Amino acid sequence: MDIMPLKKNIRRIKALFFTLRYPHLAKEGLKNILGTSYYKGMLKKSKIENKSLDQIINLCNEIRLLNFDVRCGNVSHFELLTIASMVATQKPHVLLEIGTFDGNTTLQMALNAPDNAIVHTLDLPSEVTSLIQPILEVDLKLVRDKQKKQRKYQKTSCEKKIMQHIGDSAAYDFKAFCREGLVDFAFIDGGHSYECVRSDTENVMKILAPNAIVMWHDFTPDFQGVFTYLNEISSKYLLIHITGTNLVYYKKQQ
Repeated sequence: MDIMPLKKNIRRIKALFFTLRYPHLAKEGLKNILGTSYYKGMLKKSKIENKSLDQIINLCNEIRLLNFDVRCGNVSHFELLTIASMVATQKPHVLLEIGTFDGNTTLQMALNAPDNAIVHTLDLPSEVTSLIQPILEVDLKLVRDKQKKQRKYQKTSCEKKIMQHIGDSAAYDFKAFCREGLVDFAFIDGGHSYECVRSDTENVMKILAPNAIVMWHDFTPDFQGVFTYLNEISSKYLLIHITGTNLVYYKKQQ
């Protein structure tokens, strides 16, 4: 007797029993399955090429990470490692970060930049009331996060490298980031609305040095503004989605 069909029927009966007994859990499970399928489908439709980190840079450079535990609002551990590796390889002297949050990424960038580098980082004030561009509710919660009052880079040996700026990136004078020269490395992780990421990107592109690197975070269908905008500009700029991350990479040519 072939027991395989019997096993399949038993599994189906168990699944039906679970659905009838716990309809709310079954509904959540279905939502997760459909969400994953949608996510994968959207990424497949992306116009941006995927490459692994070792296809982009040489991973032989030494990197440093300090106090790099992550929480909601931070990039992942692997993304931190990726950014640190990029900085260690590029050796930029003028760095710019849009979206400081708790200073975790800021700290790792400063740690891996040359001793004479300067890291400019821009964040909205916690008491923000009005903005030029629309802001997502998830971004507003992070802006008002009370835990970020103590930035991770504060009271570290790298703090002297870091210049904290407070203001709305859509209204900020980006020339303030170029007092030591044009920007060699930029990390854009501020507002996630289409309008915000477009404004930040357009402003950053105007102040880049030759061979500068730009990285964006949250290239995912979960943030439709970022996902849509980066796909749009991929016809103009050679963008690369780094495998295993929500990071997109661009290197300006001379």
